[in-house]
Amino acid sequence: MPRLAIAHWSGSGSVTLAAQLIADGSRAEGVEADLIDVSKIGDAGWETLAQADAIIFGTPTYMGGPAAGFKAFMDATGSAIFVKRRWLDKLAGGFTSGVNTGGDKLATLHALSIFAAQQGMVWIGQDVIGAPVIEGNRGLNVSGTFLGLAVNSDGEGGLTEGCESSARHYGARMARAARRWSRD
Repeated sequence: MPRLAIAHWSGSGSVTLAAQLIADGSRAEGVEADLIDVSKIGDAGWETLAQADAIIFGTPTYMGGPAAGFKAFMDATGSAIFVKRRWLDKLAGGFTSGVNTGGDKLATLHALSIFAAQQGMVWIGQDVIGAPVIEGNRGLNVSGTFLGLAVNSDGEGGLTEGCESSARHYGARMARAARRWSRD
């Protein structure tokens, strides 16, 4: 069975909630998901990332990019991961949260996808056409972002309407991709 790791850093709690919902979505598809808070990663967390078939990166968008706590994690991959190509050909995805519907979250997803590309990973984006373009999509992908998952924080650690189901949906998409990619 493929393994999915969700490496995240959260400020208000909305990214942690989104990570949990993404994990729920992947588990519903029969794929195990491990949550890794990068602020306290430790050796076990790095080993979980090494064993994962897919890694989803999550951070709030602060000042038009990844939060400093997550950026420190990215930078820490330099010699141990990047130079040795430890994540080569793993699947990757990303998600971010902010209080505004746009809120420059796309810039954060760009940063995460470039980080994954530098690691030699294969990026998986969003597959749902955003509401209200397609009727009946239950408010999925309300931001209309295809590069990854962009959810809206309520400012108190929760997510706005439609974003919880979008997070579960993205987790299920990543799980299906991991199952498909891991076939030999």
